[in-house]
Amino acid sequence: MSRYDVEDLVRDAFQGHGSEMDASQRGLVDAVWTRVRRRRRQARTVALGATATAVLTAAGLVPVLTRDHPPGPAQVAERRAAEDRAATADWRWESALGAEIRVPDSWGVNDYGCLMTDKPSVVRAGGGSRFACLTPEAATKEVAFLSTRAEHHQLPVALPGRPVTVDGEPAVRTEGRLPDGRWAGSVAVDSRQVALTVRTLDRDTTRRILDSFRLVEIDHAGCATRRPTLGPVSETERAPAARGSFVSAAPTSIGICRYPQWEHTVPGEDRLLGGVRLTGVEATGLAAALNAARPGGNVTHRGVSCVRPDPGQYDALLLVTGPDGKVTRVRLRSSGCAEIGLDDGARRVQLTITLLNQIMRPLHDGYGVSTDVDIPR
Repeated sequence: MSRYDVEDLVRDAFQGHGSEMDASQRGLVDAVWTRVRRRRRQARTVALGATATAVLTAAGLVPVLTRDHPPGPAQVAERRAAEDRAATADWRWESALGAEIRVPDSWGVNDYGCLMTDKPSVVRAGGGSRFACLTPEAATKEVAFLSTRAEHHQLPVALPGRPVTVDGEPAVRTEGRLPDGRWAGSVAVDSRQVALTVRTLDRDTTRRILDSFRLVEIDHAGCATRRPTLGPVSETERAPAARGSFVSAAPTSIGICRYPQWEHTVPGEDRLLGGVRLTGVEATGLAAALNAARPGGNVTHRGVSCVRPDPGQYDALLLVTGPDGKVTRVRLRSSGCAEIGLDDGARRVQLTITLLNQIMRPLHDGYGVSTDVDIPR
């Protein structure tokens, strides 16, 4: 049962089981149906009354519903585990800004704005060149935006909305059909400054994406919502260096966590822009490239005065999980003019354009490099 669609459940239950009520309940059933028909002509923002719930509960058709007791951590964890088990292979998680959604696996990433195609895409945290040119959005374009509340991608028309709760936080959800025929909706959580907007060609697809929206502190790739501050690693964590390699040569996975480029970060707005998890040949290929990198950081051009960045500032974080389950955290700096390169808290290696492309390509996000530092190809 969708945690949002209580009203639809009640209506569908009556439609499918109303005939099973015994004669003593028919008057109540008829009264409820009259109320439902009247509410269809209104703005569908008021919950069904206690009479409808009482009748259905007495008939054994639905459990008792309450908003007074939000689910605890154990219940949330159990629900999410059930969602993960129920997920099909042709849908995947996408994350940004402390929120996650499921989208069809065939969808692209950040294919929006300048020169966008008419293919489906998820757009994460401002991704896509929205304002670089006036490429129109096709009426057949399917898209899901995960954005800050301030950048909330408004729908072209107002849709019916209702208050909901997402992981204990108050939110507003809208749903409806656009004039161009697409099914659309949104979920906005003001307290977390994050919003989801969806437009697809199919009502079930829109609803499924909206239903999947959840708030997280650690996403599916292992990425923290807020950029972690990393200090020197312990001797135990330096095991790959002791073997002569920068990271494990045979990782089980590599998480890539993208944060705002540190010198352009607005105070307090250091939230995750996107996270992906590599496995198999993608993970081993990236590990080989990291281990082949030249020791030491990149060289600053002569005459350039640089301020050393705060240790907590970097542009991306790599989470390299070895066969023994230990995770090596590697910071990537490609912006600014000091300490450009990669480090694990114990050693640094040099960044090249080729290596940067290999790291950033899976994210499908824009990135830049410093012009004050020698970054070989």
